[in-house]
Amino acid sequence: MGMKASKQHSGFTLIELMIVIMIVAVLAAIAVPSYRQYVVRNAEAQAQASMQQLQIELNRWRASALTYKGFVPKKQASDGTASYGYDATDNKTIYVPRGSDSTNYSYVITLVDASTGNTLAPTSTGYSTAGSSWRMLAKPNASFESSDAHIIMISSTGVRCKSKDRTVTSTDDDCGTGQKEW
Repeated sequence: MGMKASKQHSGFTLIELMIVIMIVAVLAAIAVPSYRQYVVRNAEAQAQASMQQLQIELNRWRASALTYKGFVPKKQASDGTASYGYDATDNKTIYVPRGSDSTNYSYVITLVDASTGNTLAPTSTGYSTAGSSWRMLAKPNASFESSDAHIIMISSTGVRCKSKDRTVTSTDDDCGTGQKEW
């Protein structure tokens, strides 16, 4: 009868696929840096919140002991139980977020006696010699250092600053060059 079956091809052409790939690439080029910046800001906010919580705990300790000597921070486990202790054997180190360790932290807080740079916690030889003031310094994980992550400092003497100066240590009195208040 002369009827021919017509074949219809359906699918995408190579040009259509290339256009879709280009659109996805442009979106990824915008989204990935924005997400990275969000992660860094979130980690920084967690570090600041942890430092403020430690400040509250330190003030409670001082109210009852009349000194900062002997302070040991509260640790929250993932199952909700609480214990007391530092995250490293130096009795100065606290990892953020809580429950992290030296392999998976975003910030590491160093809490020291402001006048000596030693631990506030009891040691085998007793307490540190001073205990009238403290200083906390939070430094970002090395994976954040190439980004806009700040070092953060807070102390019992009213210092509350942040900067990108990676040379600052817990024995310094401020956040170094380019510091800002937080």
